[in-house]
Amino acid sequence: MDLSIFYPYGIPFWSDIDFISVNFINNEDHEINIHFVNNKKIGKLACIILAFHKRKYRFPKDSIIAVFNHKSKKPHIYIKLKPGWTYIYP
Repeated sequence: MDLSIFYPYGIPFWSDIDFISVNFINNEDHEINIHFVNNKKIGKLACIILAFHKRKYRFPKDSIIAVFNHKSKKPHIYIKLKPGWTYIYP
């Protein structure tokens, strides 16, 4: 098991679902919050990427996420995750 790979909150790595690998890089001086999007509505918190951090994640296949600034109530962007991509904020 690779300890450098993270999973979204509430989704155990042993789940019987298909996962895709993605990377997030936060170049801001504050954290960003990533939420799942379900049926065009903001869902539960998936992860928090701290300031100036890079993280490898395994998300469920066909995931759509919303990226929030640390103080914002509106999403900065919506993203349909693609396997193997690196997402850099901002």
